Amino acid sequence: MMRSLTKLLILLAIVHLLSACALREDRQSESQRLAEFLEAVYQRRLAADPMLATRLGLKDGNDQWTDLSIERMNADERQHWLDLNTLHTSFDIEKLDSAGQFNYRAFEAELKLRIERASWRYHLNPINQIVGLHLQIPGLLINYHLIDSSDDAQAYIARLRSAGQPIDQFIAFFKARESRGFSLPKSVLPRLIDAAQKVVQGDLQAEVGGGVEGRVEGSIEGEGEQNVLMADFTRKVNALAIGESDKAGLIGAARSAIEDAFIPAYQRLIAAFEQHRPLADSDQGVWRLADGEQFYRFLLQQYTTTAITAEEVHQLGLAEVERIHAEMNEIKAEVGFAGSLQAFFAHLKSAPGFYYANTAEGRRDYLQFARGIVDNAAARVGDILPQAPGGSVVVKRIEPYREKSAPVGFYESGTADGVKPGTVYLGMYDMSGLSTVDLPALLFHEGIPGHHLQSVVMQTQEHIPNIRKYYIWWSNTAYTEGWALYAEYLASELGLYHSPYAELGRLAGELWRACRLVVDSGLHARRWSRQQAIDYLTQNTASSVANNQRAVDRYLAVPGQATAFKIGMMKILQLRERARAELKDEFDIREFHYRVLRNGPVPLDMLEREVLAWIDANTDVNQDGK
Repeated sequence: MMRSLTKLLILLAIVHLLSACALREDRQSESQRLAEFLEAVYQRRLAADPMLATRLGLKDGNDQWTDLSIERMNADERQHWLDLNTLHTSFDIEKLDSAGQFNYRAFEAELKLRIERASWRYHLNPINQIVGLHLQIPGLLINYHLIDSSDDAQAYIARLRSAGQPIDQFIAFFKARESRGFSLPKSVLPRLIDAAQKVVQGDLQAEVGGGVEGRVEGSIEGEGEQNVLMADFTRKVNALAIGESDKAGLIGAARSAIEDAFIPAYQRLIAAFEQHRPLADSDQGVWRLADGEQFYRFLLQQYTTTAITAEEVHQLGLAEVERIHAEMNEIKAEVGFAGSLQAFFAHLKSAPGFYYANTAEGRRDYLQFARGIVDNAAARVGDILPQAPGGSVVVKRIEPYREKSAPVGFYESGTADGVKPGTVYLGMYDMSGLSTVDLPALLFHEGIPGHHLQSVVMQTQEHIPNIRKYYIWWSNTAYTEGWALYAEYLASELGLYHSPYAELGRLAGELWRACRLVVDSGLHARRWSRQQAIDYLTQNTASSVANNQRAVDRYLAVPGQATAFKIGMMKILQLRERARAELKDEFDIREFHYRVLRNGPVPLDMLEREVLAWIDANTDVNQDGK
């Protein structure tokens, strides 16, 4: 009898083992099918979006522009529905491995967002002073269109000649939006006209401080009296190993394309803006629109990836402004300044000890100072992550052709193989506005522990599909910018700020993001006037009135987006403290950071689910060990 029982147990064990193997193989097969589907969608999108392909360093379709027609918008929306249906009907989420389940949910969330965003397409401002077609076209050519051969140069010329295609398609949508009663904010329209006129003049100066917090497409400017596009094209062509006559022929063809086709296309865009002036008669928030309250609710959901309400945003902002002011006053007392907080702000703006000379030597020393800060942060990566990811980061001055109008600093990702390092670019056009008080927080935001670590960790994760590795400025902003703002705070915990004044610079940056919560919700939900919003920023920050005017015009043009930074940061801090409380002595902040970064940009609810699963898994292990 014992022998029979033993045989039965052995048989059951074999059956269980075979079942487990079959389940594992089934999950691997299902996950592989999902990976192939996601890659197919990615390749389809690349084929349909040559501007995206160029931004990703690819040359497929580099003589073409992306189709921006209303017909294409409708086709894309139908395709999103089809992809969502395929996801739901062709894949069983229970049969996917953990990475497959995560990618399934992330892609599902993206498709649902795209579909809902399409339903608000006429409510959404189709162009603004920060992210818009008028900046994207020259920005793509100058910052992304590579010229490694005569064919690449011909493709550049073809794009100059055909720039009217996307512009005319945009104008058609702009007019369709007008016919439905939608208009641009009154204060924004002159900024658009001015920027487009500068393109015609060849002196491109984009507004900065915009939708992608430093990653502004089109932040470019001409060199001297030369048209910026001609300057760029000439520079790239002259670097080719071809004959001088061939170079001259290409340069002449580019000049003709600009004069005969490119400039007339922009003149048509300017005319459309001028015709829009009588309609752009309001600087009120989106509450004025039909379904305005519901629309703003969608915008907050899109940018924060949460269900936070406008009133919750406002109250959170007020509380954070009060808290940060209190911490700033503590630093003011620490350094022995006797005046008010506003007087302290004014002192920091004017005291020469916080600025380098506006000379070549001053720029050299400023850059050296910045590199020292980044090197110190890089040396602490072992305190931030369990394993240092590959990919170095360097600090460079922004090139002269785009320095004057570029942000004071921004980050560009390197390559996954580490051949091209990540780069933090710093503008040094006017040193009188570059305080050493503000610089460390900027570097921590853009470099380490901020966007650079975000980028290199994501690039090393093989389970993240290509479709989730490229940047969409309106998607998962709370995660992307929330981490970078958290990184500024983390640098303080690591002791990376070199003085109380640098710590104050960090608080000034966080204060600015907190004020955005108050002002954005004030404009779009509490019916604040433009002047009310400007006054609030002037009374509560160190920022100038002119800068506050630009900021408020940004919030009118891109409602909701500016709320994401602080909300994302606070969610990461909330999850960190929950993990610390539940794991107690077993909490490892490096493992927490890896858990936050390992899946790339995701909605905050998915991030929370991932972190809580990590907490539960480690709690179970600890309990088993006891």
